Amino acid sequence: MGMNTSYPVFHTTISAKELRPNMPPVPFLLSAASFLKQDSKGRYSLRKPRYLPASMVRGADCGGFPAAMRWGGKYRFTRDQYLVWLAAWHPQWAATFDLPCLSESGGYPGPTVVEERQRWATEKAWEFWDLHWDTPWTWIPTITGYKIEEYERHARELTDLIRRMQAYYTDPGRIDDDEESVYFENAFRVGIGSLCGRASPAFILEVVTRIQAIIGCDIPLHLWGVKLKTLQSGIVLPGVISCDTGAWNGLYGREHEKRRKSGLTVVEYSWQVKHPAYMRKVARAQQHPQQHGLDWI
Repeated sequence: MGMNTSYPVFHTTISAKELRPNMPPVPFLLSAASFLKQDSKGRYSLRKPRYLPASMVRGADCGGFPAAMRWGGKYRFTRDQYLVWLAAWHPQWAATFDLPCLSESGGYPGPTVVEERQRWATEKAWEFWDLHWDTPWTWIPTITGYKIEEYERHARELTDLIRRMQAYYTDPGRIDDDEESVYFENAFRVGIGSLCGRASPAFILEVVTRIQAIIGCDIPLHLWGVKLKTLQSGIVLPGVISCDTGAWNGLYGREHEKRRKSGLTVVEYSWQVKHPAYMRKVARAQQHPQQHGLDWI
């Protein structure tokens, strides 16, 4: 693939409560955790999405962030339930299970927790690949950590799997001639996690650069939950082809009062006011000249 010098494709992360008919046909991401439901006997399952944007550029987040931050480091749904949920709406790509290396307050959870979560994520990535390598969607493993050297360690742990997946997903003989198969041909990427809410553009660039030195510059990357300021920095993040955020609706603080005065429901205000405004910010950020390396700091 070589070095990426274009801006990453921005995916709007949409929660279950934000889905509605006639959403704009934007690249999007759904998180399995948002579709969790519990019956009267306390059993968990995943609801099928009722509506979807009219876009084939769609990814699936396994829900590792709430699992780590709110569920005590454990998933409330099984691998099989996740597979059924994915099959219900057919994403282009889907994350294998992982756990961000963050404490419940978003800080450093300590080296022991980081190692345990990295080991668990590696085991789950291999498990998904060994048992379900032939799914119609593309599996995306995630490299996580908190400190630079921890990201490097996890990258080394996952390199063998990543190279196997890359070889499989880029094999010309695997792709049929129909339009959908050709479209899914370029879906493979590797996620970089534990960046949400804490990482500066400089830190993200350093993480990306170090990871690429280990797994290879030809491996496409996805940044999970990065801030808008990363795009606004104008920095080139080599190899990063996509990113996402669920912060686009901005409904916190004074924005709640604005929404109430508008007379719109939360979902209406999110899509009619906040999403267009956020996408204008993304578009403006992508008009800035990009700068290579750290000379922009």
